[in-house]
Amino acid sequence: MKKSLLIALACLLIPLALNAQIIEAFQPLYYTTGIPLSGPVDKSTADVKFQFSLAIPVAHNMGGHEGLNLKFGYTQISIWDFYDESSPFKDNLFIPGIYLDIPLSKNSLCVGLEHRSNGRPYRGTAGDVFSRSTNALFGEYTAFLPHGFALKANLRWGIGWYDEELTQEIFYRFQGYATFSACWKNEHWAAQLSATPLFAPFDANISAELSYKLGRASIFGQYHYGYDEAFCDCIRGVKPLPYIRIGVLFGELF
Repeated sequence: MKKSLLIALACLLIPLALNAQIIEAFQPLYYTTGIPLSGPVDKSTADVKFQFSLAIPVAHNMGGHEGLNLKFGYTQISIWDFYDESSPFKDNLFIPGIYLDIPLSKNSLCVGLEHRSNGRPYRGTAGDVFSRSTNALFGEYTAFLPHGFALKANLRWGIGWYDEELTQEIFYRFQGYATFSACWKNEHWAAQLSATPLFAPFDANISAELSYKLGRASIFGQYHYGYDEAFCDCIRGVKPLPYIRIGVLFGELF
């Protein structure tokens, strides 16, 4: 109950802070609900997924270079078993980071350091065994093409915790070292398809997103398969369920 009230309070305060220009929008903000595309569909598998994201500017136009901006960003992705008894949260993904925007002639580059964690302390086999976290250096290059198209590549390297073990496995098995995206948008529509190759065994995290703008908000649909939205799905030998969700998106898809 306390967690739900805090989330509701954050949803009220973030738009006020955005209007006051204390913070700025970062990743897309959305609120969706959906069901798995395989396995049983009931109140224990239907869920609510939402993402909110903000950035605090640290320095603008550094060294006199327009667009060379440094900022602190925070993103949270939450999977909420809203329809189940007592409405527990399946998992939360907390993503703070430092980001440097580097403007190029026609394209863009962002580099930085990012931490990802589900905030679960490891308590051994008698307690919570789903503690996961990563720390990574990354670079994301975006090439803007004619007619509203764009291509993105996010390359990263780091290390992470799987339970009490500090290992590279969290990357090559679950999170990947690179994400490739194809994007398109016009005045009303926006679409994005992303893939992250995985290894040992070979697999991929896949997401497809579509939005239609209605004023300040957009109708938003998302297909997702993979380990990158809930760290508690990062379990050796277990494949996550593919989900389709629909809801509302605020701001731009990309």
